[in-house]
Amino acid sequence: MGLSITIASAVVLIGWIVFVGAVSTAMLRTMNEVGLQINSSDDKIRLSVQLQLRITAIQDRTLNFTVSNTGSREIFLRNETFAWNTAILTYNNTDWKTYVIENYTILMINATGTDESFDLSTHHSIKPGEQALINIQLPTSAPDILENSVVTVVFATHYGATARQEVFVNLYGERLLAAGLGTPGSDSIAVGYVF
Repeated sequence: MGLSITIASAVVLIGWIVFVGAVSTAMLRTMNEVGLQINSSDDKIRLSVQLQLRITAIQDRTLNFTVSNTGSREIFLRNETFAWNTAILTYNNTDWKTYVIENYTILMINATGTDESFDLSTHHSIKPGEQALINIQLPTSAPDILENSVVTVVFATHYGATARQEVFVNLYGERLLAAGLGTPGSDSIAVGYVF
């Protein structure tokens, strides 16, 4: 009787090991396939999000830029509690400063190429063919943006897609002129008044 209990216990143990191995393998394979599906759908979404950014005004403590949605996906801007996207401002004062800004102000959303704007209280996204005029303020501890600074603005969406423009700031009379430095969409001149 002692030998048969040992053999039966070994058979049950081997059965449990095979069962746990099969379940673990099935779970790992399923998790891997789900991860691949998520990644492939994220890539498809990122490919359908296309943006253009153009800096429109630079002052010593503030900056305006437009983000145009040239893709096929709607870009949500903010809800009541948080911003869906992030603006990153980099400039050289006496040394390089970089600030991540999530409390930007949306000044206007309109159809690209028109002056007709949407009601900001109900229109919280940039749909394909629309653009948003966005204002960012420097943090209180940040130094001013000076004449002859190089300024870079990056707008990162909740999809992971980004748009950026880099400009060189020159003082001309009472206005700051910013000329693009060769990045895509940066061939325009941005104008802002100095205070």
